[in-house]
Amino acid sequence: MEFEQFVLSNEPAIRMGFFVGVFALVALCELVAPQRRLTMSKALRWSSNLGLVVLNTVLLHLMFPLAAVGMAAFSAANGWGLLNHFHVPFWLAVPLAVIAMDFVIWLQHVMVHAVPVLWRLHRVHHADPDYDVTTGARFHPI
Repeated sequence: MEFEQFVLSNEPAIRMGFFVGVFALVALCELVAPQRRLTMSKALRWSSNLGLVVLNTVLLHLMFPLAAVGMAAFSAANGWGLLNHFHVPFWLAVPLAVIAMDFVIWLQHVMVHAVPVLWRLHRVHHADPDYDVTTGARFHPI
């Protein structure tokens, strides 16, 4: 129970730590062993792509403050969700929830490729002139 409380009370920091850690690891790998020659300046692309990340993060926090965490807490309080209907230990509930969330993100990705209006927004991600660690974070603000 103590570990569960720690995770719940530090969720934003844990998520940001994983994002920054994985991002730095991949960026370091690209620096040490680049797989292709870039056609644009890395500084220009990184400032543009990471600028989109900052803009998207600010807009998300202005439009949906604590939306994901708030919705999760609301759902738990009201007994919504599959894991609220079965007694599942926390150590198993976390990986199951991560797998379910990953599936939903995959499904969303399929949708943004299949639905024309969503594709018009998503193609910002695919319009990156080069491909590196920042491409994965390059999305339209909407």
